Amino acid sequence: MVVRILSLFCLLLMATAASAAGVKTRLDHPTLALGEPLTLTLTGAALEQIDLAPLAADFEVRGRTLSRSGDEETLVLTLYPLREGRLNLPTLQAGAARTRPAGVTVTAGSADMPQVLFRVETDPAAPIQRQPTRLTLEACDDGSLDWKRPPLPLHAALYHRPLGEEQRDVERDGVRCTAHRWHWMIIPTQAGPLQLPLPMLEAGKFGRQLRFPAPAAAFTVAAVPAWLPLNVAIGQPRLTLEKRPATWPVNRPLAWRFEVVGGYSEEGLKALLALQLLNQPGFNTYAPTLEALPGEDRNSPLTLLRVTLYADVRETGALRLPTLTLPWFDPANGRLESLAVAGGQVQIVNPARESLTRWLTRLLAVALLAALCAWAARRLAWRWWKRRGLMVVATAADMETLSRAVRGFSLRRHSHPAATLGIWRERLLTEARCEGLDELIEALERVRYGEAPGDFTVLRARVLRVLGGCRRALKSGG
Repeated sequence: MVVRILSLFCLLLMATAASAAGVKTRLDHPTLALGEPLTLTLTGAALEQIDLAPLAADFEVRGRTLSRSGDEETLVLTLYPLREGRLNLPTLQAGAARTRPAGVTVTAGSADMPQVLFRVETDPAAPIQRQPTRLTLEACDDGSLDWKRPPLPLHAALYHRPLGEEQRDVERDGVRCTAHRWHWMIIPTQAGPLQLPLPMLEAGKFGRQLRFPAPAAAFTVAAVPAWLPLNVAIGQPRLTLEKRPATWPVNRPLAWRFEVVGGYSEEGLKALLALQLLNQPGFNTYAPTLEALPGEDRNSPLTLLRVTLYADVRETGALRLPTLTLPWFDPANGRLESLAVAGGQVQIVNPARESLTRWLTRLLAVALLAALCAWAARRLAWRWWKRRGLMVVATAADMETLSRAVRGFSLRRHSHPAATLGIWRERLLTEARCEGLDELIEALERVRYGEAPGDFTVLRARVLRVLGGCRRALKSGG
């Protein structure tokens, strides 16, 4: 009886030993750098039931491949270490079978794998509730890695959206490296300590897939005062007003636009504006519209909103735009401040009346210009006719030609010379004021009729001097 009991006990020990050694473990290499994959191969039975949960403490299980050959199963696991140092692979249970413990050494870098330095920071460093904050994750390497932007996990205590990314050469711990930075806008919704675990970072090098553990984003969120309204922005906003038109046509909605950069949400700012425009005549017909635009700094957590307000214009005259107030909370002083949006004034006009007025104004201007040109032409024409008459006198070669040239001299246009010097005198006195005209006529007649001899050249010069001194009479017509 005792022998039978001892035999059964030995068989039980053998079965236990066989089950413990029933799952074989093999690692592809005992030492690796952080970011490199580790291949763990398990060989045994019932491996589809194996519990891999103990590996999560030090490794990320990224790949899992199960194959069968007869009664034997092979499970190949791709693991990525979560930290540096000596990591122990725990005992894994597959039904009654178990694996033997093993260990692997994880270094910060190697000859083929650069060491990567990570930084996580927020701007501002100590945000408060509802304040737009920039979260930055930086991975700094030797420039040989191709990084993939990581997604942020959902978190119950904050809202986030991705911003831009950048790459630049920096110095970390006295060593030059290439910094890859990813930015997010986060808005904490709860006060107190907040920790946001970041996912594994993917990178590639010569076709190899690498994965690095990133540090968690940890910061403390300050609480906003309980009296602060919900739609008030945290931090001072910036305002840009578009140029308003000086005039606007009646019976056409007036669009009043400005841009706000700050911590307002679209719905929050729309609610603030709608409340202030509720009792403003002409501004309660159409609801304000808001459009989110990309800002100049793509890495800024602040939102750029383009606001358009519409005024229902029904009457002509001066339309005064209301002055709006944009409240904001100053975190440094803990006070509620406000930013004024100056309204100004726009003149509302009737387009048909304005068009008629402009047409009449232009017509009057053309008429005045024509009258001015005619007046100027009349004032300048006598100079031309005087110059022309003097040229004819100057070219006279004899007494007959000189007499005809004198009788044809005029400050106006005439088709024929006067018949006599007397008739010419009367005509010229209606046009001009001439000194020594009578003496000149007398000298011309005495020479012509032979009563007095005279030098022709001297006489012609006297005619040019007297006629050249003639001036247009003030009351002379065209």
